This record gives sequence, structure tokens and C-alpha cells, in this order.
Amino acid sequence: MADEGQIGKLESDVRHLQADVTEIKGEVKSLRGSVELLRTEFLSFKTEVAKEFGGVAKEFGSVRASIEELRTGMAKEFGRVDKEFGSVRTSIESLRTEIERAKLWMLVTGGAVVLSVWGAALALARFLKP
Repeated sequence: MADEGQIGKLESDVRHLQADVTEIKGEVKSLRGSVELLRTEFLSFKTEVAKEFGGVAKEFGSVRASIEELRTGMAKEFGRVDKEFGSVRTSIESLRTEIERAKLWMLVTGGAVVLSVWGAALALARFLKP
């Protein structure tokens, strides 16, 4: 009975992990959309700067700084997402280990039960022998 509770808990944990992975995938998708929107806005900004000031060479310095800032921000965000995936992978591996331990415990317990029943049957046979 305790095994069923543990298995139920493990199944619940797996569902939770699956929900977390789905949520992370959604966040990554949203992040990609935000990056694309930011890219579009950046291109629009670049065009306006070139029209307004005509000094494209001067403005590219600030644009390069913006790109580096964007790259830094993206690297931080992708690092965070990668860290979350690493955490999920670790949790899944831990869950796999727990499942393997439970399987081994069930096999050992089952074998012990079979041997106990067999021993009891032999003892009963000896006792009932005329």
C-alpha cells in the first residue's frame, strides 16, 4: 500500500515536472517573440536615426553599444533558461533513480515473499507427513 502512495507521488512529481517543462517552453517561445519585437523596433529606430541626423557613422557607435547591451541581456536570459533546463534534467534523473530503487525494492520484497510461502509450504508438508 505504501508503494502505491510512493508511486502516486512519483507520478504526481512527473506531472509537475512536465508542467514545468511546458511552462519553460512557453517562456522560451515568449522570449523569442520579445526578441523579434525588439529586433523590429531596433531596425525602426536605426532607420529614424539615419533620416533625422544623417550622421550614420556617429550613430552606429550607439547602435553597437545597444547591440552589445542586447547581446548581454539575451545571454543572461538564455543562461537563466539553460539553468532551469539543467534543474529540470537533474530532477528527472533523480526521479529515475527513485523509480529504479522502488523497482529493486519490489523485486527483492516479491522474491522474499515467494521464498517465505515456499518455506511455509515445505514446513506444512513435513508437519502433515504421516
